[in-house]
Amino acid sequence: MQSTVINMLLNNSLCVLCTCKNDIPNASLMLYICDNQCTKMHMLTLKETSKYLNIVNNKNVSLLIDTRDDIHDDKTTQTKALTIHGVASIVDDYNTSKKILDQLIKKHNELSNLVSNESVRVIEVQIKSILFLENVEKVNNISLP
Repeated sequence: MQSTVINMLLNNSLCVLCTCKNDIPNASLMLYICDNQCTKMHMLTLKETSKYLNIVNNKNVSLLIDTRDDIHDDKTTQTKALTIHGVASIVDDYNTSKKILDQLIKKHNELSNLVSNESVRVIEVQIKSILFLENVEKVNNISLP
């Protein structure tokens, strides 16, 4: 995987998670963490949300990460974007979930209040492919096993 893609996955905090149920899409702005191998992403949801129900019914998701916040006032730098296709699941194992929750809070302290909610659940997305848009003319497809 290209170092630019790895840096974007590891150094960004926000993504848009897109789920779908009954052909009705839902997009959610999410804080996330990525594992060191850049094969899995984790984020939080509450059990009562549409994204939770959508994942339970349809595990195929897409995510969008971009560099628009890194550009500031430099009009010559173009935004880079990753469109990630993956398979989502809800982490059921308590110990695994606790470990991921601790990692999420370490990176995103603003999630501390949410973590104390008893209906909080960890979403895990196994990355299957990435469409890397470096600029309007340069697009790379990356497949993961």
